[in-house]
Amino acid sequence: MRIFKIVVFALLAINVVVFLRHASLHEALDQLGWVILLSAFLYETSALDKDYASPLEQYGLYAALAAGYGLAIYACYSYWAAGDGLGCVNSLTWLAVCAVLAYDVYAPGEYGGAEWRARNGIKAALYAALVVYAAIWAWKGFASEGGVAGFLDFYDAALWIVCFAVIELNVFDFETKDTAKPASAEASS
Repeated sequence: MRIFKIVVFALLAINVVVFLRHASLHEALDQLGWVILLSAFLYETSALDKDYASPLEQYGLYAALAAGYGLAIYACYSYWAAGDGLGCVNSLTWLAVCAVLAYDVYAPGEYGGAEWRARNGIKAALYAALVVYAAIWAWKGFASEGGVAGFLDFYDAALWIVCFAVIELNVFDFETKDTAKPASAEASS
């Protein structure tokens, strides 16, 4: 899994450079904001059962989250101001995914309970919407823009979906940790 994460972050770094070079400033800032958020989420969700080592670690994480959200919200506004409806809706959907993920981390509730099922239903709907947006970009790009721009938008959308799937796996592993104990371990407790 570690090699997979390294490859994904390398692809994201290349993505940021490509957007800095070939896209608008708000699209590049959007990429940078989401890389910061993804890094913070990955760090936070990989250590859900541990306390922060120091206040500096905790405040550093909060600063990264604030910077990432600030850039993501700025980019969302910029898409709206530029009349890019699909970009704006995509940004809003990702912000909604982050809100539900934050709820998962800070108020996990009972694994398998009604609240847990409702949150996962909401996340499934949000991820389904993101897949639809990716398909729209692919179709629009390949049908009318000559292929390269459509592929880049589709690739970017698909890469982010894969990245957040890793975060979801971290949360799922944490949620199921207690339910996965063998019966002999529970009997000895």
